[in-house]
Amino acid sequence: MVIKDSRVNRVSLKAYAKINLFLEILGKREDGYHELVTVMQEIDLFDDIEIQEADSGILIVCDDNDIPTNNDNLIWKAARCFMDRSGIKNGVRISLKKRIPVGAGLGGGSSDAAATLNGLNQLWGTGYSSIELVEMAGTIGSDVPFFINGKTGLCTGRGEIVSPISVNNEYVYVIIYPNLKINTANIYQNLKLDLTKDMKDVNFFLNQLSKTNAADLGKSLYNRLEFTAIRLYPDLLKLRELLGKQDFCGVQVSGSGSALFGLCERRCDAEVIGEKLNEICSAKVFVVSSVK
Repeated sequence: MVIKDSRVNRVSLKAYAKINLFLEILGKREDGYHELVTVMQEIDLFDDIEIQEADSGILIVCDDNDIPTNNDNLIWKAARCFMDRSGIKNGVRISLKKRIPVGAGLGGGSSDAAATLNGLNQLWGTGYSSIELVEMAGTIGSDVPFFINGKTGLCTGRGEIVSPISVNNEYVYVIIYPNLKINTANIYQNLKLDLTKDMKDVNFFLNQLSKTNAADLGKSLYNRLEFTAIRLYPDLLKLRELLGKQDFCGVQVSGSGSALFGLCERRCDAEVIGEKLNEICSAKVFVVSSVK
């Protein structure tokens, strides 16, 4: 969502988080990345971003002191990419209010970068198409292209090839973040590809997704990275076992972790489980819905 303030040269955006409903690894690529197939879905947990034109340079201001505000930040990389591509010499001031946990497998940094590309396109009226923005996004990070259009998508290649999926149902989840930051590269480096002989078929999952039945969808959730994440971080297993005792349709680690999510049939069920989890564990708990 992009809101432009016509009184000043400024836009405000919501950068939504994502979860991986399905993730299979197909093998190792020659370029060092892994070939994968994943179904990602945006959820209404989001960061707030405000972009305002400045005289020069790229200035990032964030309310979380643990977030880098230099060229290590994907927002900075996105702004630099956009300015180089467009030839625009003006600067920008980008304010970031973080809500999406970092190192959680929820795509916060990638979503922030995509929102920056969308926002600058609105701010400066450059008129780039979504196809052109997706191409820019692919140079920044594997998950960034998905967030240009967001909602629900089938992502292949290293994740940068995105095919939109039409989902009519609104799904409700409880997100649990155990205050543990996981480095995605570490998970992939420790992934044992010899364990991937029995590969799951994404087409079966897509068929379940099209039925809009939470109970059936919950049974078909799958994440090849989950085993590796739990092996490297045993506390995730304890949390997953706790979630398995709740009335979820299905439970899964999102992406490379550390966040887990439970799928519910109804919002009221999610609220009840969320309150219970807040009482019995120290993890951060969010009740969210899919973005349509």
